[in-house]
Amino acid sequence: MHEGAGVSAIEIPTLPAELAAGVLGEPERVGSELRCRVRFADGREGVLAWLAPELARDAAMRRRYVRDVARLRELDAPRVASVLASGPADPRAPGAEPPWRLRLDPRGETLEQWLRRRAAVPVDEAVALAIALCELLTGLHARGVVIRDLHPRLVVRADDGLWLTDVGLARVDILSTRTASSLLLEGSPYAAPEQLARTALDPRADLYAVGVILYRALTGLLPRGEGPAFLGEASPAPPRALRAEVPPELDALVMRCLALEPAARPASARELAAALAGEGSAGASQARTICQHCGARLRLGQRLCLACGRVGVQFEHAPGGTCAVDLRGAKEDAEFFARLTGELQTLAEGEVPVLNLVIGDARMYSKAELERRHALPLRLFSDLSPETAERLRARLAAAKLQVAVVERSPRATRRLAAKTFGWTLGTTAVVAGGAALLGAPSFVPILLGALGIAVAFLVFIAAAAAHRKDRPTLLRLRAAPAALPASDPLVARLAGLLARDTAPEVREIVGELALAVQRLVDHRAAAPGARAELDMIAGSLAPLVELIARQVERLREIDASLATLEEGALVRALATSEARREPPERREELLLGLDRLRALEDERAAAFHRLLEAEHLLRRAVELGLEVRDDAVEHERRVAQALHELGGE
Repeated sequence: MHEGAGVSAIEIPTLPAELAAGVLGEPERVGSELRCRVRFADGREGVLAWLAPELARDAAMRRRYVRDVARLRELDAPRVASVLASGPADPRAPGAEPPWRLRLDPRGETLEQWLRRRAAVPVDEAVALAIALCELLTGLHARGVVIRDLHPRLVVRADDGLWLTDVGLARVDILSTRTASSLLLEGSPYAAPEQLARTALDPRADLYAVGVILYRALTGLLPRGEGPAFLGEASPAPPRALRAEVPPELDALVMRCLALEPAARPASARELAAALAGEGSAGASQARTICQHCGARLRLGQRLCLACGRVGVQFEHAPGGTCAVDLRGAKEDAEFFARLTGELQTLAEGEVPVLNLVIGDARMYSKAELERRHALPLRLFSDLSPETAERLRARLAAAKLQVAVVERSPRATRRLAAKTFGWTLGTTAVVAGGAALLGAPSFVPILLGALGIAVAFLVFIAAAAAHRKDRPTLLRLRAAPAALPASDPLVARLAGLLARDTAPEVREIVGELALAVQRLVDHRAAAPGARAELDMIAGSLAPLVELIARQVERLREIDASLATLEEGALVRALATSEARREPPERREELLLGLDRLRALEDERAAAFHRLLEAEHLLRRAVELGLEVRDDAVEHERRVAQALHELGGE
């Protein structure tokens, strides 16, 4: 049974001969069980687990464990690791060895390992993880199973998706603690708080665990610390307070899942999954979960549309915002107005009015025309934070529009007026000094100085009043994220491959790769302390993106050629030609068509293989980049969480 040396002296259950397996490493205590990894003769790996000996001597505990293992073995739920066998022959007999179970082990890392390595993860990736968990829970809940303690170590991230292991044994783990005091010490932060008060739980207990996992994925922190929920902060810091890019709808959903009362949580895993996917009515705003450009549905927090390759960017009004964006220049040509109107239609709420502008000398327009036109500078948007205003300016400037950020704060008003006052006073001083040097009577410089001070003061008042006076604002920013062409060249290159003539299976791969690169771009922007390392990783992506683009373009060419060669039609034409006894030259042409079809199919398979190889390399590079952390950003989140717990702001 044992493989290698160093296996613990702990007595390991004896397996039937047909289940012979070698033990890997030493047994370890996990909850109420002892577990060790095993390898079967066919190379597969599994886990052998048995009830801890001191618990096995308790008849009630033993019976409960045997019952839960039998139920787990009969569960027959998709994506739950199979229990191959259990024993001994009569597991309830008091004198028998401790009851045991043997299960297969899905290949992959546990969700706990992944969270330790990657959290905080991109928002849409965290949402995708929570949706996958909810889909697994939906199947289990339909069979009457409540996991009770959905700890990340029970979830395996395999190549083909998520798997659950060792579910259905949490009740034994809780009972094995025996007393409330020991439960307080050993409780899990993923276990719903109502478990201490009652033994009969409904599926909403598992939604609490999904909320904790999602919170940790978004922030890298546990909402109520390492201990049980009932010992933690009654109202944890919302994820959005720790990470500004978390959408408000997602923030509200996470906080609902973390509610201490089950009635305040979503009603089911299915409902929660629908809300996270941008569907249903569990708190998701339809405006924020549909691509503004093409109408495709997005997950909460998903920034790149996989259908059209556009990036959703949120420019938000700030109550009491001190900045505005003005259009400073314009050209009298159709191309300029088409570009200006296109950008504003993407950014603005509602319809953009006809933009009749005063261009050049205003004296060229009649009074009636001036009343119908907008003078420059034209205030496009106002009530903006400095950050949003600068992002808007950069966006419009990239479209070759002459725009500027105008600060409208009292401080800016005082600064402008003071500058004007100083310039006027300085000019007066120079004139008065010049008059004195030229031998003018003494009262002349004094008179000029006094007159200059009076003029400077009047100019100061006029400048301040003019700066405070608000010009009418033409537009208001749209509430939904604006769907903009990708600004990062690598994302834009991949997004450009999402054309309708690209095969669906290729579009799916390229869309997911574009989304992965966009995640890295966003991560780099949010981690200034790790910019150098992330720039180096991002630089390595360029040749991979070009390789992928070449393979996609070649696949398009092959698919276009294959569309002209239908195998069924060629075979039927060949049979018809033989039946009609047509000349061999006609059949040779058809046979050459079939040969070309086979060659193109082989070439397509090779090109698709190269695409998959490049996809693997690109995903690995992105994964390395997303593992890079900015310690300063993580420290700020911890400080914000601590301040919330202490009642600070």
